[in-house]
Amino acid sequence: MSRARRSVFAPGVAALATLLLGGCLALRPVALGDRSLSVAGTSSGWLHRGARLADRGPHFERARPGEPTRGGVPGLVTALERASSDVEHAFPGGMPLRIGDLASPTGGRHSRHRSHRSGRDVDILYYLMSPTGVPVEPRGRVAFSRFGVAPDPETGEIVVFDDARNWQLVRSLLTDPSLEVQWIFCSRGVKSRLLRHALATEPDRALLARAAYVLAQPANAAPHDDHFHVRVLCTREETALGCRDVAPIWPWLRAARDPDEAADPYDDRHLLELLAAPPP
Repeated sequence: MSRARRSVFAPGVAALATLLLGGCLALRPVALGDRSLSVAGTSSGWLHRGARLADRGPHFERARPGEPTRGGVPGLVTALERASSDVEHAFPGGMPLRIGDLASPTGGRHSRHRSHRSGRDVDILYYLMSPTGVPVEPRGRVAFSRFGVAPDPETGEIVVFDDARNWQLVRSLLTDPSLEVQWIFCSRGVKSRLLRHALATEPDRALLARAAYVLAQPANAAPHDDHFHVRVLCTREETALGCRDVAPIWPWLRAARDPDEAADPYDDRHLLELLAAPPP
């Protein structure tokens, strides 16, 4: 490179080096201390001193016991344990909740996922039952259509999507105080089934409205017709230390974090009332 080119590019290189080194120093593990933290994004970050989900608990079991992909932020791990107990309490006699991949103990690149890097993602297999209503243990990939029936990949027998238990699982995660759920990815057919069931059984209509936003089929991935993919937001402390969320941050979550950031009270209903009111 010529002397002239060096004189043009050197300041930019120096500035970039300063920025990169500054960022590394700000995020190096020694600066994060003993706290458990999700750092950076779900597809580009890592996990610092994450909690570890046991292979088995009172009402859950890992789909891949023994594998290291058990790391998550403490709120997520606690919520999974609590949700499995909530489902069993509401509908006794079911099968354990089958929990798939979280993140590796220190996060980072995952061999099976583009995300699952910073401890804020988890895959959960759907609750199943037989056509007569008997709970069935999921053994392989059972992909459901909007009709909620599918063949078991090992036995060939028909299994049914358990609307009641799966909605109770979603309900427990959305109301858990230890985390803020941003997404519960599932297929459109599964979402439709869950909302129909909730419309008939759920007394909390605000919760039903929230579920309509949070349940979603991802745009650039498989339809998730065989499992839930749950993603939670950074805590405020994690955000201050380098954790990064990608929009949206739902209005009820913004309001819970800071009342000054609550949604505009003039929603569509209020606007229509104002328009219909007689002029002053």
